[in-house]
Amino acid sequence: MPKAWGGEVLSDGYTGPGIWIRIQHRFGPRMMEWFMAGHMMLFGCILLLPAQTFNQPAWIAFRYIFHSEDLLGWIMFFVGILRIVGLVINGARKNVTPQIRQISAGIGCIIWAGISYGFYSSDVVSTWLAIYPLFAVGELVNIHRAAHDEGEIRNGTAAR
Repeated sequence: MPKAWGGEVLSDGYTGPGIWIRIQHRFGPRMMEWFMAGHMMLFGCILLLPAQTFNQPAWIAFRYIFHSEDLLGWIMFFVGILRIVGLVINGARKNVTPQIRQISAGIGCIIWAGISYGFYSSDVVSTWLAIYPLFAVGELVNIHRAAHDEGEIRNGTAAR
């Protein structure tokens, strides 16, 4: 561990069992953010499978926008991975950084709203209507929760 002036031991929050305790403690309130990151990553994986998803009528708008389902698949996969990495870093740090969560939830909201619009543009009514618009709303909730955490940090009421 690094030592400060005068021999005081400093902890960066990334060592010892404390890291796992913090991640576990923060996982529950952020479970929806983990779910959305995982769903985004898996959505990308499905698009990267050899089966042609964009050939289905509900995906016509996606075909015109991305031309290749591999492009959208890789975007979704990497954004999902980046969100998971951000959540791990945020959960492991002693002092949380809710800005990472706010930005990733904002990007998620844009992505899920865009996916909803893509399906809407296809004029095919299916189960997408009960899923992806609610994901976009869920990301708004995630933004609100992260902003609330930032307010608690600024006002000194955050539990560490």
